[in-house]
Amino acid sequence: MTPQQIERRRRECEARHILSLPYGQRKPELDAIGRRRGKAAQRYLEEEVIRQFRLKKEEV
Repeated sequence: MTPQQIERRRRECEARHILSLPYGQRKPELDAIGRRRGKAAQRYLEEEVIRQFRLKKEEV
C-alpha cells in the first residue's frame, strides 16, 4: 500500500468510529479533533463521516 492509501484507510476507519458513537458524542469528538489537528482536518473528517453515512444508508 502507498502512503496515500494508508492515510485514506485510516480516515475511513476513523469516520466509521465517529459514526459508531452515540449521536450526542459525535460533535464533541469532531471538535476535539479540530483542536488537536486543526479545522481543515476536522472538516475533512466531517465530510468523510457524511460520505460513510450515505454509503451505509444506501446499503439498507
